[in-house]
Amino acid sequence: MNFRVFQYPIPGVADLADLNAYLAGHRVLEVRQHLVSTQSGATLVFVVQSVSAGAAARPEFGGGDRGRKIDYRAELSPEDFAVYSRLREERKKLAEAEGVPAYMVFTNEQLASLARSRPETLSAMGGIEGIGKARIEKHGERLLSLIHPPTAEAGPAGDPNPAAPPAAT
Repeated sequence: MNFRVFQYPIPGVADLADLNAYLAGHRVLEVRQHLVSTQSGATLVFVVQSVSAGAAARPEFGGGDRGRKIDYRAELSPEDFAVYSRLREERKKLAEAEGVPAYMVFTNEQLASLARSRPETLSAMGGIEGIGKARIEKHGERLLSLIHPPTAEAGPAGDPNPAAPPAAT
């Protein structure tokens, strides 16, 4: 993390070109403005906090992998990608019904984590970062049914113990 200080004496016409150029060319986390008074006059001070050029931003500042495109078809196994695709389709339906962007329902990374870990229970689903109680209560059962769909062997109603076939006579 870097800090850069820009100072402009007051009164005077401040040329903020250097500040603006710095802001345009860096990943800025925060800018603080201060007015400093001394016996010799006042100075307008800007303190700019930014991320180093090669470093990733800390997630709590909205950085990290945000904006980086991930090819989940390449990142996930074929089986996991099939689950991920079902979850994305459902997320799209939920987002349309709620009138919100899809990422506000679940992020791609949360869906990929669900596909990878395939939680068996709602409490296990809560172990995934960003999936809290409200999301689980609202969408958990539906997502579990997509993660673990009934199989053909399970019988017509998803019963894992289908009735025995009739005895031959």
